[in-house]
Amino acid sequence: MLTPPGLVADLAAAPVYVPSEVLKTRLQLQGRYNNPYFNSGYNYRSTIHAARTIVRTEGFSALFHGYKATLWRDLPFSALQFAFYEEERGLAKQYMGSNNIGLPLEIITAATAGGMAGVITTPLDVVKTRIQTQHNPAVSSSPSAPKTTLSPSSTAKHSTSTTAGKTASTQNRPISTSSPSTTLRAHGAVTLDTSSVIRGLRMIYKSEGIWGCFRGVGPRGVWTSVQSGTMLVLYQTLLKWFDQHPLAKLEDM
Repeated sequence: MLTPPGLVADLAAAPVYVPSEVLKTRLQLQGRYNNPYFNSGYNYRSTIHAARTIVRTEGFSALFHGYKATLWRDLPFSALQFAFYEEERGLAKQYMGSNNIGLPLEIITAATAGGMAGVITTPLDVVKTRIQTQHNPAVSSSPSAPKTTLSPSSTAKHSTSTTAGKTASTQNRPISTSSPSTTLRAHGAVTLDTSSVIRGLRMIYKSEGIWGCFRGVGPRGVWTSVQSGTMLVLYQTLLKWFDQHPLAKLEDM
């Protein structure tokens, strides 16, 4: 079975890719720099600027915000992905009557395995993203915290009402997001005040229902299908190549 190595690999890689997840989710939520149409609470010029700003204003540990939530999402995803993949490849081998199932079936089994695992673990991805992009009032009120700078033309539009301006600058983000998608439409999404995955899921379910836990399920299903299809097909291709080119032959060269 490939599941235990998959779990161990994700566990070992987490300290490296969790900071990239934090940067990705914030930059996706932000949109473009100096966005005049949406105030996400973030305003970074680039990935490097985002990392430097987070470390300077929030501390190095902020790059690992949502670490446990990321593991909650990725470990079950890996387990389900490889379990589905092994089962589907077994059925494909029986159907073809051979261990060589061909490229089309390799792609189908790999993509569907990742897609199904991605859909099932979408609630964990939603709560992970909410936790990682949670608005911190203490940080946002600090002078050194990044603020969204509006363009001159949009500033004139927003200055028509002082009350509206104050509300826009102080409100928590009424946004729900799930990697790799974001949305600018307000959903009345609850503001999580916890880093607990279980409590976060309960809060989302109580306030937004079951569909609130599956926001972005379509894009996530597509993304995980493409990711798994590419990775697993390449994995099988390399295995076949090494079977055809054993180390003994390489040593004789």
